[in-house]
Amino acid sequence: LSPFQLLLQFMKFLKISAYKNKGFTFIEIIIVVAILMALAGLGLIFGIDFYKTYSLDTERNVVSSLLQKARSRAQNNFNQSPHGVYFQSNNYYIIFQGASYALRNVDYDQLIPKNQAINISGISEIIFGQLSGDSQIAGNVILNNNKRTLIISINNEGGINWQ
Repeated sequence: LSPFQLLLQFMKFLKISAYKNKGFTFIEIIIVVAILMALAGLGLIFGIDFYKTYSLDTERNVVSSLLQKARSRAQNNFNQSPHGVYFQSNNYYIIFQGASYALRNVDYDQLIPKNQAINISGISEIIFGQLSGDSQIAGNVILNNNKRTLIISINNEGGINWQ
């Protein structure tokens, strides 16, 4: 028999067996469902990990932007006052105007919602000097999502760097 004839006979056999076995067996269905569940589980695990990484990176960008905004306001002498950012509020970051958070002008507070899944530690407030933009305190703002930690460093000249 030639390879072509063998192929024709095999195709005829498949047609005959297809008519005899209509549908799927219970075992085949269970195997397919198990494979789909395993793939969905892996997708969920990778999806959650990606979301946590993305949310931590986004929070770092938010905090860096707030620091840059407060520094810019201080350098531009907005309302002839120093400006700063307060970090220890439960639900918000606060951009404030004044020599410290305690002595601030509450009318100029800007509340920015904080991601509740991210823990923040390190220095609690940063104040940038009027016109110079220098920081009164050098230190770190530490963002943590219980899996990864990011550090934003502020030096005495008001420089903002992150790792």
